[in-house]
Amino acid sequence: MKPGSTGRRTYETRSAAAGRAASQPQARKRRRAQRTHRFAQQWARLESAAAGWIRLPGAPWRGVNVHMELPGFSGFRLAKLISLACLIGVITLFVWFSDDDSFFVYQENVEFSGTTYLQAQELYASSDMEAWSILWLEPALIRRQVMAHPYVQDAQVAISWPARVHVAVTEVTPVAIWSTEGADYWILSNGDALPVPPEGKIPNLRLVDPQREARTPGAVDRISPGLLNTALRLQNEVGLNEFWFNSGTGLNFSLPGTQTWVYWGDGTEFEAKQLALHAAEEEIQNNPDEARTLSLIAPNRPYFREFPSQRY
Repeated sequence: MKPGSTGRRTYETRSAAAGRAASQPQARKRRRAQRTHRFAQQWARLESAAAGWIRLPGAPWRGVNVHMELPGFSGFRLAKLISLACLIGVITLFVWFSDDDSFFVYQENVEFSGTTYLQAQELYASSDMEAWSILWLEPALIRRQVMAHPYVQDAQVAISWPARVHVAVTEVTPVAIWSTEGADYWILSNGDALPVPPEGKIPNLRLVDPQREARTPGAVDRISPGLLNTALRLQNEVGLNEFWFNSGTGLNFSLPGTQTWVYWGDGTEFEAKQLALHAAEEEIQNNPDEARTLSLIAPNRPYFREFPSQRY
């Protein structure tokens, strides 16, 4: 260790500590401002709700002179002292609830579990819990806000004192990859398409769609659920993990162990197309090296054709 290095490190440590100490009052001031803003929002909600609850007398009171007198002071009594003490206690509790940090939620008070590729900071930003008192937070509302995230399938929310929120997240699970000209997308079980997130898993079923141009993430058309279910069934039926697709011929694929390319079509009449494929297997096995296509788009009229130069 060089002479003087300990002193320099001590000076740097002291400088960092001084910087943190200087930033603490600013952080407290910022959080106090956030709490004041949230309190104003909640008060506005209460006023709006109270306006709907309280109705002033209508027409029967018009033209009638109403004279109200406040009760006079009748001395101190035990009941009045108890009421006054209760009022002071309520006001004290209200001030405590409105100013004590243990009742207010910030990012360090919120825990997200069940996430693998989603970031807690991103989910926290979408939940709108910052600087809210736990007395005002609604688990059902937080759940809806978290589930509005496109990659969240479900969420369960638990709130506890002091200012602890636990959100158990169930992320969406893709069943296939939609490979387009511009990028790959996740396909969910309902056919919705989402950009593949960083560190997101890659399903073993791939639908190749070379005719589709690149799109802005989030603006990709969804795949028909019927077509997706057909691809999943064919994956088990013919033992393939990759199928091609275009708008003209629908699903198409190379039949394993042969030179035959099958045009399956859309997601309808699966059983009829399956029977037509089984009926054509004898002809295919008799001539496995013959390059040709088999159209099952109309399963009642299947036919072979010479292999084209462009089959997709």
